[in-house]
Amino acid sequence: MQTQSVAVSHGAPEAIHVGSWAAVLCGPGGTEERLGSCAEEKEIPAGLRRRLGTLGRMGVACGLGVAPQGDADIVFCSRHGDISLAHQLLTALVEGEPMSPAGFSMSVHNAVPGVLDLARKARIGHTAIAAGAQTLSAGLVEAWLRLAARPHLDVVLVYAETPLPEFYDQFTDGDLGGTAFALRLSAHKGEGVCFSLGSDRGETPSDVQPLDAPHTEFLARTIIEMLRGPASRAELQWRSQGFLWSLGSAADATS
Repeated sequence: MQTQSVAVSHGAPEAIHVGSWAAVLCGPGGTEERLGSCAEEKEIPAGLRRRLGTLGRMGVACGLGVAPQGDADIVFCSRHGDISLAHQLLTALVEGEPMSPAGFSMSVHNAVPGVLDLARKARIGHTAIAAGAQTLSAGLVEAWLRLAARPHLDVVLVYAETPLPEFYDQFTDGDLGGTAFALRLSAHKGEGVCFSLGSDRGETPSDVQPLDAPHTEFLARTIIEMLRGPASRAELQWRSQGFLWSLGSAADATS
């Protein structure tokens, strides 16, 4: 990853602003907490809703909440995708049973943004990203580059993750119960909060102690807690793959 060229690229935005956000947090016993501008599941067309599992319904509901029309690009990021569905298909294959064609089509990594684009009748296109424990940070990099290339077009970053099936417990390192959120990001200056990006050279521009490569589920929940808190909440910073990310007040970023 060419961190230096991204940070100083001519024409790249100084910050990307959060216009609106939506989130779903899963709790004990399958409870869900919907936050921000999250759409209700009934707002997803029934024909599409029936095809979605838990991860898909969460991701699409968040995406529809911040981008109900096809006027923004989609960057979808998930570390494992719909791993529960993939595990079901693999189990059927091992047991010699036929795999569901519909299930197979929904198990691919870009199924969620595909359904989201269908629901909002969009023809702009989308990108799906998986980058291990740094998946969310990688998704932000992609969103940043898209805004640098086409600053007139907003980008919606959708993140979704559900717990791994018990079979994969040995690979669990950050399961917090399931999380999905969507951010409508813009290269244009605005109020509220924004992301700033710089090179990590061991120095930080503020007194905030950066998190060191936080895993994607923890980072997602931390960002959501900051967004739902008071506007005056302290800045969040973290390091990832040579970048130093900051999330804080748009007024502070432009002052």
